[in-house]
Amino acid sequence: MNIPRKPYDLLRSFSALSLLTIVIISTVSAILLSRFLRETLLERNGLLTLEFVQSIAQSQNTSQYFSEPDSAKRQGPLDDFFNRIAHMPDVVRANVYSRDRMVLWSTEKPLVGRQFPENNPELDEALGGHLAFHTGRVAAHGKSEHILFAPEVEEFVENYIPIHGPDGTVVGVVELYKLPRILWETIARGQRLIWISAALGGLFLYAVLFWIVRRASRTIVDQQQALVEAEQWAMVGELAAAVAHSLRNPLAAIRSSAELAVESEDAATRECLGDIIVQVDRMETWIRDLLLYSHQPDGNAQTANLNETFRQSLTGFGDRFARRDVALQVTLPEPSPQVRADPHLLGQVFNSLLANALEAMPNGGQLQVSVERRGRQITLAMNDTGIGLSPEQLASVFKPFVSYKQRGLGVGLALARRIVQRYGGRLELRSQPGAGATAYLQLSLAE
Repeated sequence: MNIPRKPYDLLRSFSALSLLTIVIISTVSAILLSRFLRETLLERNGLLTLEFVQSIAQSQNTSQYFSEPDSAKRQGPLDDFFNRIAHMPDVVRANVYSRDRMVLWSTEKPLVGRQFPENNPELDEALGGHLAFHTGRVAAHGKSEHILFAPEVEEFVENYIPIHGPDGTVVGVVELYKLPRILWETIARGQRLIWISAALGGLFLYAVLFWIVRRASRTIVDQQQALVEAEQWAMVGELAAAVAHSLRNPLAAIRSSAELAVESEDAATRECLGDIIVQVDRMETWIRDLLLYSHQPDGNAQTANLNETFRQSLTGFGDRFARRDVALQVTLPEPSPQVRADPHLLGQVFNSLLANALEAMPNGGQLQVSVERRGRQITLAMNDTGIGLSPEQLASVFKPFVSYKQRGLGVGLALARRIVQRYGGRLELRSQPGAGATAYLQLSLAE
């Protein structure tokens, strides 16, 4: 037993996968940009501090006192130098290390003279001659030099600034603990902007891609439906051609018999036989047009007189409208416009529309026909006061082999729209249950 496969829903699959992908890409991009912004601003802040400290050290020739063995001789110059540094904006603590990691000077006096031999990557990097910086929270840190840190200090920046001697070697390191509030606010604003931009950019990208795929999905569905209809019409064409060829011989025999009977019957009978001959000729014309239609895939350059063609179709329905007690109100423009269409095929379209309007008014009513011109377009509106159509019926009324009549085949309106589209026109139907229906036939004026 073959289980039918469920049709692939392109729009639903794209909606889920694209949303997940865009969210991941936007999140990763925002995280990377936020880190880049933070690291770049912190590094820039450290470089500015480095340039400031080294300029003061060079102007005061402070580097020579780092290697001074007599603490009394080095204390005075170092106090003057580092007091300036300690009063820099945002600085909450300053430590000065010698080459052997001993604290030579500090804003926290209990730290002076202490040595911190444990691993300190930032201090190691600064002793190697490079600027190092580190951020963190006091509660999350385990470094011993963080003792005696003020309780209100939560998030800080450590800048490890190497001090070079006259020969270019590193003689010491200045460690500055800073609370750069403005810097943190700038970073926070920049990160918020990054996240907002990533969210809005992702949303915009998703909306654009969704619109494109939705349009493509609709196009695919329309093309699939068109292929199905094309297959159905190909079958109809083959069947119609076969039936039409088969009907021509019986019709010819009927016409010949009627012509022979006319000569021997009374006047009333001859009139009826004349009607038979006329109707057989009309059927013969329709069959010929149907055969031509099935072998001409594209619209040709024929023109039709709109008023004359419509009146000819209306003549064939005169008695039927009278029997149904349907009042006609027809307003056609003068002079009659010439439209791009085959007269016989256009007549078939009118016949189909009139027949459907008549079927919709079994207990009588009114049929109004009017024509409006806009530029190079002519629109014929045919409004009836019949039973109308539901939205479900209206959605499928032009589909081949879909009919809501007891004896209908579902070909009339579908064939009418196909004929109109062949000549670049449009055929639409608007209706509401109990409020009648209006058919709009739009055609182009002939050149």
